[in-house]
Amino acid sequence: MDNYKNKIIGVLGLGVSGQSAIKYFSHNSKKIIAWDDAIEIRKTFKKKKVNIKNLSVSKNLQLIDLLFVSPGIKPKHSVLLLAKKLKINITSDLDVFWEEALNRKNKFIVVTGSNGKSTVTSMIHHLLRLTNKKVFIGGNIGIPILSLKIPNNSSYYVIEASSYQLELMNKLKPDISILTNIIPDHIEWHGSMKKYISAKEKIFLNQNNNDLAIINVDNLEGFNLYKKINKRKIKPIIIKISLRKKLNNTIYLSKENIIDNLDNKNIIIGKVEDLTSLKGLHNIENILFTIAVSIHIGLTHNEIRYNLPKFKSLPNRLETVYEDKKIEIINDSKATNLESCKVALSCFDEIIWIAGGRRKKEEFTYLNNNINNIKAGFFIGESAEQFVNYFKDYFYCKNSINIKDAVSDSLKFSQTLKNYNTVLFSPGCSSFDQFKNFEDRGKIFKKIINNLMLRESL
Repeated sequence: MDNYKNKIIGVLGLGVSGQSAIKYFSHNSKKIIAWDDAIEIRKTFKKKKVNIKNLSVSKNLQLIDLLFVSPGIKPKHSVLLLAKKLKINITSDLDVFWEEALNRKNKFIVVTGSNGKSTVTSMIHHLLRLTNKKVFIGGNIGIPILSLKIPNNSSYYVIEASSYQLELMNKLKPDISILTNIIPDHIEWHGSMKKYISAKEKIFLNQNNNDLAIINVDNLEGFNLYKKINKRKIKPIIIKISLRKKLNNTIYLSKENIIDNLDNKNIIIGKVEDLTSLKGLHNIENILFTIAVSIHIGLTHNEIRYNLPKFKSLPNRLETVYEDKKIEIINDSKATNLESCKVALSCFDEIIWIAGGRRKKEEFTYLNNNINNIKAGFFIGESAEQFVNYFKDYFYCKNSINIKDAVSDSLKFSQTLKNYNTVLFSPGCSSFDQFKNFEDRGKIFKKIINNLMLRESL
C-alpha cells in the first residue's frame, strides 16, 4: 500500500470494481481523479464528492501517476490508448491486490475459462472453508477483489478471473491457475478469437516451477495452450484434466468412479453419485479440477468425500426451480452461449426448451447432436425468429417473444405429454436485448415460475 501514498491515482470506470478501487485508494494515495463514460454515473459520484475529470483530455490524464482500469473497459478505449501514448503506468484490480496480499505470504488460486469458472471457484472455496482453511473468494464471481480483507496471517484467495480482468493483468502470479475451457466468447470486446485466447493465457504468464497449472486438455484451445506452456523453459507443474482418456498423474473418471492418480497412486475417491448431486459431464470436469487443487493443497480423501457432496449448484446454472411427479423446471440462465446450452440439453430426456436472446457468432449446427430429446421450443428476444427458422424442421417451434409468454406456452405444451418432462430455460444467448444481465434474466424467470405455481396451489 505504501507504493501509492504519494501518487495521484486515476480511476477509469465507476462500476463495482471502480467503486471498490476508489474506496481502496481513498486513504492510501495522495489524490484520486475518476472518470466514467456514463453521464448519470458521473453525476452520482460528483454528489459523493469524488473528483471527476475527463481523462480522455490529455492535460487531465497527465495529472495522474497511475491509471487504474476497471475490468469492463475495452482495450481500445480512448483513455487507455492515450495513457499508453503518454507512457502513464496502467494497473488493474488483479495486480494491485496481488502485490499487497503477496507481502503477507498469501496463496492465490485463480480460475478462468469460458464456462464453469464460477462453479469451480465456488467449489474450491466450499471445500477449503469446510476444512477450516482461512479462505476468501472474489473477483468476477461478484465480489470485487479490492474489497477483500488481507489478514496478517497467511490465507488462501480463490479468485475467478474473467478475460476482461486478465487482459489488464501483468504482475499476478497465481500459486495455482486453472483453465476450465476456451470457446468463442466476448470476441467483439477483445477484437478477435486470437486476442481472447491470449487474454486467457495470461493466467499462466508469470508462473514458474513452484506453481501449478491445471488445464482441461479435452478442450481444443486448452490442449493447444497446454502444449505451448509445456514448451517453456520456465513453466509451472501441469496437471491435465480429461474425461475422454486416461492420463497419468491426474484426477480422472473411470466407470463412475473418480480416481486420484496424482503421483501415480491410483486410489478411488468415490463414485460420482456419492460425491455430487450436480447434473452433467461438465460438472464432473468441475469436480476433477476441484479435487486436484484440494489434494495439492493437502486435503485428505476423507475430507473431500465428506464435504464435497454438501456443495449445491449455483443460481442460474441448471438450477431446479420446481419439481413434481410430472415435470421439472430448470433455470439455466447462465447459458449465454451454445456450448453451455449443449451441455444442458445433454442432461435431460423429454425437453421443452426455452431459448433466445442476443446471439453470439455461433452456428446452430453445433447443437445438431443434442436435439433428439427436444419435444418443443419456445423462443424469445432478438434471435427468436432465427431459432424458429432453423429448428422448426426438428421439433415444434414458436416465437413466444418474451419470457412470460414462453413459460406459459411451455407449461401448456407440457400438459400434452404423457411422460415426465423438463422445461429447460437454457437461452444459449446473451441477455442484453431484454434484461440487465443473466442474473436478472434468471431472477425474472424464477419469479414467473414461482407465481404460476403458487396460483396453481391456491
